[in-house]
Amino acid sequence: MNNGMLAELQAAKTIEYLLAVGFLVLFVPFWRFAEPRGPALEAQPARRAARVPTGWFHVPDGVALHPGHAWARSATDGEVVVGVDDFARAVIGPIGDVDLPAAGTPIRQGEPAITLRGAAGSLPVVSPVDGLVVARNPAARLHAVESDPYGDGWLLRVHAPRLAANGRQLLTGSTARAFMEDVAERLRGVVAPTLGPALADGGLPVSGFAAELPPEAWERIKSEFFFADGGGVSWKA
Repeated sequence: MNNGMLAELQAAKTIEYLLAVGFLVLFVPFWRFAEPRGPALEAQPARRAARVPTGWFHVPDGVALHPGHAWARSATDGEVVVGVDDFARAVIGPIGDVDLPAAGTPIRQGEPAITLRGAAGSLPVVSPVDGLVVARNPAARLHAVESDPYGDGWLLRVHAPRLAANGRQLLTGSTARAFMEDVAERLRGVVAPTLGPALADGGLPVSGFAAELPPEAWERIKSEFFFADGGGVSWKA
């Protein structure tokens, strides 16, 4: 092979090398431009999932929850402790007063027994059990309901001879928590058209958010969620 042919071959190899390098130089910015489209599409389900109101309202173990948002917990000698749940606390907001039946008053499951008064107005809450009021919590008016609805915020001590029968209408454990998830989903349908992103910081409802609702939405919440005027919906796991 003479020197001329060798020079031509080297020149051809050099051109091929430069073309390859040029292709890579042009491809990298193109790849950076195109690459985010895939992950962005994959992230969409995660953003949708984040808008689902999972875990808005707490239900501890050891309490039996009525769908009207009162709870009962076994005490001693056929008695139960009764209170309102985390949903009722969040709806009514800072509590100004609590109306409770006096000792010796009979109460019936599913009928109004307690009235909360707060930023959103007055909220009747039904009893979770049948029975006779034995005692009222003197701390109930000291904001204990708002700060600790399942503990120091208990409201009534009730002699409940029909607790076993009443228990068929009460929810416990994972069933109660699933019910609360359903409540959160239904609540969004009521409040989202009015409050939208202002419902809460980080997706959690602020205490007393019902005070920001128009009267018709507040009445709907009382009827559908708290059984006011015989309203409310049945729920099955």
